[in-house]
Amino acid sequence: MWLLDELEKRKNCEDIAIYHREVKLSFKDLWRKSESLAVWMESVLKTKRPVVIYGNKDVEILIAMVAALKTGRAYVPLDITFPLRRVKEIIKETEAEVIFNYTCEDIVDIVSINKNKLESIFIEKQGRNIDKLVSVKEDENCYILFTSGSTGKPKGVQITKKNIMNFVNWFSKICVLPSNKQIVLNQVSYSFDVSVIAIYIYLAMGKTLYSIDKLMMDNLKELFEYLKESNIAAWVSTPTFLEICSFDEKFDCQMLKELELIILAGEILSKRLVESIKDKFPNIKIINGYGPTEGTVLLSACEITQEMLNDIKCLPIGKILADGKYRILKDGKEVKEGECGELVVVSDSISNGYFNNKEQTEKAFFNDESGRRGYYTGDIVFEENGLLYYVTRKDTQIKLNGFRVELTDISNNLNKIDNVSNSTVIPVYKEGRVSYLVAFVMLKEQKNLSEMKQGIEIKKELRKLIPSYMVPRKVVIVEQFPMNTNGKVDKKKLEEEYLK
Repeated sequence: MWLLDELEKRKNCEDIAIYHREVKLSFKDLWRKSESLAVWMESVLKTKRPVVIYGNKDVEILIAMVAALKTGRAYVPLDITFPLRRVKEIIKETEAEVIFNYTCEDIVDIVSINKNKLESIFIEKQGRNIDKLVSVKEDENCYILFTSGSTGKPKGVQITKKNIMNFVNWFSKICVLPSNKQIVLNQVSYSFDVSVIAIYIYLAMGKTLYSIDKLMMDNLKELFEYLKESNIAAWVSTPTFLEICSFDEKFDCQMLKELELIILAGEILSKRLVESIKDKFPNIKIINGYGPTEGTVLLSACEITQEMLNDIKCLPIGKILADGKYRILKDGKEVKEGECGELVVVSDSISNGYFNNKEQTEKAFFNDESGRRGYYTGDIVFEENGLLYYVTRKDTQIKLNGFRVELTDISNNLNKIDNVSNSTVIPVYKEGRVSYLVAFVMLKEQKNLSEMKQGIEIKKELRKLIPSYMVPRKVVIVEQFPMNTNGKVDKKKLEEEYLK
């Protein structure tokens, strides 16, 4: 099942493809407008470099994505939480010729297409069709997602048509909806790969994407009124977003009467959350998925059963995808069942590597003896009775609200702030997953301000450098860092002194 093929079958269909607030876009208009935009791209853009898309949940974003695929160009989705400085870094890195900009920010030194210009293109190129031969090929990139990098510079994960097809062919059999169930939640940011489930599986199946933007997520009253009218049958999100909704007593099967499937990914899933949801939705099916961006959304998944909830262990992350081969390694040797080690996966879902970053690609990826792509996930897991269980990260990378974050990325950017001499960032865990971040900061000179005011100043400066979801909730000013016997910052001592 390939997205463009399925959309072409519905090119005359008046059913709604995507819905955002009061704006509706039919499959017919999605096809027609993406054709016009693709024709414009081919006539104006001189190279096949990636196109950048900057926004949140506007329906025009989907049009730009489909148009890019039709012309054989990868798209790079950037969320509105990305600060302008990082957006410009990514534009420079990709050497993009155009940005589709659905924000209030001004982007200079590049062709910038806003909604008004887009409408002009639709009118100007109306009725013209793009040659299907130029659409994205199996080994070409469909999208590039920029994730947090340990050097402070974001890494661009390249995902090809082959990668997506492999994921879709596996996961579409797991997340099946009855033909009479039509509406799917489209909440996950397009810059986060879990959003691929809604676009490349459910949209391709002819389902309607019901979009929730960031403003709605910040206003539960508005969100619930919007959801109540939705008839959503499938819910796709991180555990954190579902948990926030579940705290409200109004969030139940009376509010979402059609809901029958919940897909959760991007973070550790707690038993308490599953039990809470099953109380509110007695007949619900819950799928827990696991996978790094480098593995195209998910590398393993399973339905959560009552037996799993009754088990003393944490919830499993499931079984590796159909074509996947995997090993669990400790010090280069395979471990026995029940023992912990790093998960290493070989699959057609594994990315070719990082965009313009040969050094990092060679560290994380490899080809096995048959030439298939493999990836060192950096995730510590164990296996029992054919199921994998997530334990922790091997390095400083964590998942926060579904987003992958390198703690050293935050530290490196903190250290760019004028009065900061050194810093370290510590995650605070609650029920097995990261609840928030705390930054410990050494200053070059003390100001005549309270610690709280200095912390506010530091966070204000940090927001200019990194996305808001990466900014620590709390800033603690310290005179010096305690060191361990290895000469490294003793993070355990910091936690004991300041966080207990």
